[in-house]
Amino acid sequence: MADELRRAPGLPSVPLIVLTALGHDDAQAHLWSPGVPRAINDAKSEMHARPASSLPGGEHRIIDDAGHGWLHEERQDAVLKAVGDLLDRAA
Repeated sequence: MADELRRAPGLPSVPLIVLTALGHDDAQAHLWSPGVPRAINDAKSEMHARPASSLPGGEHRIIDDAGHGWLHEERQDAVLKAVGDLLDRAA
């Protein structure tokens, strides 16, 4: 998928909020040594910041208390807030 994203055209000028979950992730904790998830989170945060900063009004929100795989369940409030904010901006 990374190659497809690299070859994709630029993002259209639309409201964008990128949510990055950097909290504890049980799957990562079981698979890798403690330093690896930290390095992954650093890279993920940088990677997610790029599209957000590429658009006027783009926003990157860090969610420190939810894991990558469960953001939508652990922080439903953050997801719903982002959706609501996007709808407000689009109106």
